[in-house]
Amino acid sequence: MSKIKISNPKSLSFIILLLCLISIFDNANLSNKIFWIIITVASLFINKFLFRFKSFLLSVYALGLIYIQFVFNQYVVSEEFFINCLGVLLIVKFAEINNKDNLLSFNLISMVISIASLINGQDLLSSIISFSIIILIVINMYLIQQKEIMDFNFKNILKYLGFGLSIFPIIIIFYLIFPRAEVDFRLFNTSKGSLGIPDTISLGSFESFANSDEKVFVLVNENYKKEDLYFRVKIFDYMEEDKFWRPSSPIFIYNTYKNPIKVKSFDLLDESYEIILEPYKRKWIPSLNNSRISGLNYKIEADLFNQTFVSSDLIDRKKKIIFEKYNVDFEISEGLKKYYSLVPKTISRELISWVEIHKPTKTNEEYLNHILDTFADGTYYYNLSPENNSQNSYADFFFRNKEGYCEYFAGTFVLLARLANIPSRIVSGYYGGELNTVGDFFEFKQKDTHAWAEVWLDGRGWVRVDPTSVISSENIRNSLNNMFNEEEDEISSKFTLEIFTNIGYYINYVDFIWTKHLLSYDDDKRKSFVNDLINFKFSKILYWIFAPILIFIIIKFILKINKANFFTIIFKYIILVSKKESKILNSDTHQEVIKRLKSKYKIKYQSFFNLYENYRYKNKNIQLTTILRTLMSSK
Repeated sequence: MSKIKISNPKSLSFIILLLCLISIFDNANLSNKIFWIIITVASLFINKFLFRFKSFLLSVYALGLIYIQFVFNQYVVSEEFFINCLGVLLIVKFAEINNKDNLLSFNLISMVISIASLINGQDLLSSIISFSIIILIVINMYLIQQKEIMDFNFKNILKYLGFGLSIFPIIIIFYLIFPRAEVDFRLFNTSKGSLGIPDTISLGSFESFANSDEKVFVLVNENYKKEDLYFRVKIFDYMEEDKFWRPSSPIFIYNTYKNPIKVKSFDLLDESYEIILEPYKRKWIPSLNNSRISGLNYKIEADLFNQTFVSSDLIDRKKKIIFEKYNVDFEISEGLKKYYSLVPKTISRELISWVEIHKPTKTNEEYLNHILDTFADGTYYYNLSPENNSQNSYADFFFRNKEGYCEYFAGTFVLLARLANIPSRIVSGYYGGELNTVGDFFEFKQKDTHAWAEVWLDGRGWVRVDPTSVISSENIRNSLNNMFNEEEDEISSKFTLEIFTNIGYYINYVDFIWTKHLLSYDDDKRKSFVNDLINFKFSKILYWIFAPILIFIIIKFILKINKANFFTIIFKYIILVSKKESKILNSDTHQEVIKRLKSKYKIKYQSFFNLYENYRYKNKNIQLTTILRTLMSSK
């Protein structure tokens, strides 16, 4: 096997540098990523040279780069600014590596980045990268102290990796035993927003999310039908100038309308579901209708009136939330019904005339069904890229353009309902998701952003109505589902798509299992584990933890075995079993051991002693299989 000798410690440090930059790349915008690539290339060029006052000049170089980062961040000291500074310092320190002290400083910065990435990134890929960095740093530090030249043949690869992997049992034990704590390492917080849901809704508000594959959250429970998965995030119930819908403040509602809600009954169901939120750096929490957070969570504010939830802190790492389901029967005041029937004075006369024609002879439910029938008459199209301009209004969509996506249909439906004095509002959130058939869980992405309507019907309460659902499949344009509809390639394309889809399912399933168990290991489970450990109770978690450690020890033992070690082990075993009867001393040589052995042991192990003599003193080549056969045949 060819050997790759690396006498320059920068070579391994360069690998560490690349992994560190990969681990924090997600937290940097495009301009900063390009900037990092440029200065990395510059640092690779600089580290080839050794010149006078190099450390001083590189310090000035680093300060200049940090100032540029400060300008990039618009003179705001934010979380991203600190991440960028850490990346800059790491790159510059790499260019400065010319002695042991600088190399140690580089590894220290790398360790900080790897630990920070491990804390914030709980998915499988980021964890693998962080652990890889830690292992490589341990190897690098070991080589620095030993002053060794890395010889990348197979034997030494196992040697160095074995040394790095030997810290894994310590990491595992520390993780299992040490208390859990939610520590916020952010000094500044400048992020704003809320999932993929805008602060106001108008025609075209959801266009930017239509094709986004960015994952938002995962529904753990598999016992749901896709058509029932309407996760609510925001309520839009006030319209301005015939164009914009915005949320009303619950405080405003309660202060304006005294006792706006009267609860008649409340029944908690024996049903729950669990979601895992991605670190999207927003505050809103998706939930199904008639849900509440399980247990007390003072960091999550519940708006029971709108059935929405908001975190007091930004969700900047994966978070597991468990909801409980309930049935509730309540009434709203007459004043509140009027509020939910308000329309702006600038509303189109065309819409008013349409309502005046179609409502008078119908009940509320009949009229609402008539609106849905109008959308389903074949002239309306669901289109992810409708032709619009700034002058478009709901009247233009309803009477002329007749194509759009969810917020077009939901907004128009609510407007037509309110013109008929039917209380209604827009609900925004996520619908459907994608079922991972390998792990039986649902993944929700930004492209699953959806808007629908809720209408108040006496005796039934708030009733969900999704006007988009009545559009036939023939009237859907520019959908992602039509990507492989070409007739000539239909079979092969579907087959190819299925293969890649299944691969993606398996990858996501592995990541899901890792994340689920990582987040599930809370302080209660830690205490249970410690108690089991103290009381020697081997629970499932103990088996899963100690079994890999035991396997690692066995493999390490096997790799170290050679003929000399094997003979030594057997001799120690013989001494152990016959020591008392044969009065063998610890200082005895192997010849003295043979002499002191009682006859029954001499007969039993005579063949083994002959092999040892031939191996030790006659330099004969003896196979390990021969030794094993001799031992097996001993009586």
